[in-house]
Amino acid sequence: MTQEGKLTRRTFLQGTAALGAMAALSGCASQEALKPSSAGEAGVASGEVEVRHAWCQMCGPARTHCSTLCYIKDGRWTNVEGNPEAGNNWGRGSRSLCAKGNAAMAVLYAPGRILYPMKRVGEKGEGKFERCSWDEAMDAIASKLLEQKEQYGAKSYGVLSPQFYAVLGTMGRRFLNVHGSPNYMHSAICNSQRMFSRLVTIGGPKHAQATDTAPGQLGKTKLLVVWGYNSENSAINQGNPYARLNAIEKGLKVIDIRPMQDGLASKADIWVPVRPGTDGALAMAILSVIIGEDLYDHDFVENWCNGFDKLAEHMKQYTPEWASPITGIPVEQIYEIARLMGTVKPMGINIGNGIGDQQNDGHWTVACACLIEAITGNLGIAGGGSAGMVAPPSLVKTKGIDVLSDRLPKSKEDEEKGYMAGVADLVGPETPRWFQTMETQESGPTTAYYKGLMSILTEDPYPLRCIFGQSSNPLSATRSPKKVEEALKKLDFYVVMDTQWNSSCDYADYVLPACTNYESSYQFGTKNSAAGTFVAINQKIAEPMGESRSDWEYYLDLAVRMGYGEDFWNGDMDACLREQLDGSGITLEELRAANKGIFVERTDGAKPTEPVYQDYAKMFASLPNGKVQCYNEWIGNKPNCDDTGEISPLPVYHGPAESIAGTPDIAKEYPLIISDVHAYRLCNHSYYVDVPYLRELQPYPWVKINPSTAKQYGIEDGDWVKIESRHGWVKMVARYLESIAPDVLMSRRGWWQPCEELDLPGYEHLDGGSEINVLYDAELKNFDPFNSAMSKQTLVKISKLEGGDE
Repeated sequence: MTQEGKLTRRTFLQGTAALGAMAALSGCASQEALKPSSAGEAGVASGEVEVRHAWCQMCGPARTHCSTLCYIKDGRWTNVEGNPEAGNNWGRGSRSLCAKGNAAMAVLYAPGRILYPMKRVGEKGEGKFERCSWDEAMDAIASKLLEQKEQYGAKSYGVLSPQFYAVLGTMGRRFLNVHGSPNYMHSAICNSQRMFSRLVTIGGPKHAQATDTAPGQLGKTKLLVVWGYNSENSAINQGNPYARLNAIEKGLKVIDIRPMQDGLASKADIWVPVRPGTDGALAMAILSVIIGEDLYDHDFVENWCNGFDKLAEHMKQYTPEWASPITGIPVEQIYEIARLMGTVKPMGINIGNGIGDQQNDGHWTVACACLIEAITGNLGIAGGGSAGMVAPPSLVKTKGIDVLSDRLPKSKEDEEKGYMAGVADLVGPETPRWFQTMETQESGPTTAYYKGLMSILTEDPYPLRCIFGQSSNPLSATRSPKKVEEALKKLDFYVVMDTQWNSSCDYADYVLPACTNYESSYQFGTKNSAAGTFVAINQKIAEPMGESRSDWEYYLDLAVRMGYGEDFWNGDMDACLREQLDGSGITLEELRAANKGIFVERTDGAKPTEPVYQDYAKMFASLPNGKVQCYNEWIGNKPNCDDTGEISPLPVYHGPAESIAGTPDIAKEYPLIISDVHAYRLCNHSYYVDVPYLRELQPYPWVKINPSTAKQYGIEDGDWVKIESRHGWVKMVARYLESIAPDVLMSRRGWWQPCEELDLPGYEHLDGGSEINVLYDAELKNFDPFNSAMSKQTLVKISKLEGGDE
């Protein structure tokens, strides 16, 4: 390739934007052209408009939550709406979509799309690439994987797991098992962390069916405790806000526990602005009050609690007076909410990401919340936790993709210690090796995302040599991007497949163009209800842009090139789909032809039924002694996930690595606490900041600050500010918010995408950029010892940034 053929990241992106080819391919050349069409059903009736079905991908790649109808006129996708057949949001008939769903067309036609396979020709991090063919890239990847398998063993290969990704959880896991590596690098910033804690405290048959504390019949609940749960951002079109507001109108009382009174928190009867990272102390104090004031259900405790006497004695020391200076919550308010939770029945608790996987005490915080609900007798009762109506069976029986777990070889150590295959070879176990079984894990053995990346630097117990990243930017998805950058520079071989050029691509050896779900027809989903069962497949809304390909196709192609073709339908994705549909009564051809999906109406008269209440023998069957683990015999006194100590059988509180109460010397110079929201309604983690409709609503990286605090530092609403911790600094725009504690700042991560159509920049991931992760302490000793949850709070100072964003 000549020098003229070499491309920096910037010139490459300019090249994609300059492709009026985009406009030619899509008929869409501007933001104006993306505005919804008014043709709608009338256009469909006249034949001027075609409607096609797609599962919305805007809450995550390959999700099948919201079914949409996409309207196409003159070859261009002009409008999208919720599919009334599917039962989104409030049920059948709903056409609603959230802001992200309504902006989906902009993702397909984004000017920053990666269109061609690219090969690095400069140093890692330099951003110099040249275009290559798919064959060249795939042959190089297959060759490298086979070479490293021979030289270092299959375990030297790992994959980055973004927010749950159906492609990776099925096809990617299958590839790992056939190849022989256990290193599925799960984020440890996910629902799984909460599931692990619920599983070992209040039971459940397996990971995906852990007993829930959330009320399954909200209309019968008298008190709802919303704890670190952000559903107005994370589940805005999936029914939760709608159901809660309806229940509030009918008398539901709500306690909302989180640092910032955002969205639905404003509808709560009591808002508890707990300091970020200290929820564990609050939960322990609430337990202490409920037990100490004899507010618990004696019959339940006597018959269904393991080690309650040990818990009761242990909790005496964790009073509201102890917790108040830690949490920033007045002693009187802690007593108030504890007494409400101990006396109002039925009571249910929504446990969110904010406490389950965003704190280094994540496990015990969730476990204590579970124990609060359990000992007050609120499990398995109408309106309480884990007591939802039982839907009639699905009328369409489909099969999942077999991940071929039996193909992952067992090592000698696996055999000797009784581990699940592959566990001994994990480079950085997400949960303790002894805990990882097919019942407790999502789909097999897991390494923690950040720990796997750090193995490249530490080489302990061995370094990963090749990593594949799909729909995940490791410089934003986890903590300490400075260390992540070091690891990517040192990594032998890094491959990225994505729709957009994320900031980690500069360190890749090959960057592959992924098509969106709107450009392929390789995934279907079902939604079952009392009225019947809805099933639909993604239909192609447009042909793949440039040379982009589906992530599903990538795995099939790679498997065939590596000699694994027989285990991957010899590269035929349609054969995989037919296998999943076998016995369902619906053919692949019928699915693809159904432009609104297929609804199979229930004619058998079956209706939702109430569960068997208080069926505790079944509910707790998976737990030691068949009882709720007040004193945890399942995990207590056993090695932690890093084999550096043992897990306590009783609740313990460590607190954030840096906090006002825990590290007062640091707080003298850095007096404010900062944290970030896990989900936000105008983006999907760090993606979609480039979408004009969404970016114009939040044009600049923001930090919410109490006006009284801001004025102490001479900061006006809208000022650019400098936020510094002991670990790095970022620049953001101050946004006044009265309903946030004076010593707390709240922001969100992920600002690497520019929005060219609004002439708004992307921001770097290191010091001086706007990636909040650069502020956090990411020492492995501060991770949760059971589930690898990591804190997203630290101490900072703030000042007005002279010169603004210059």
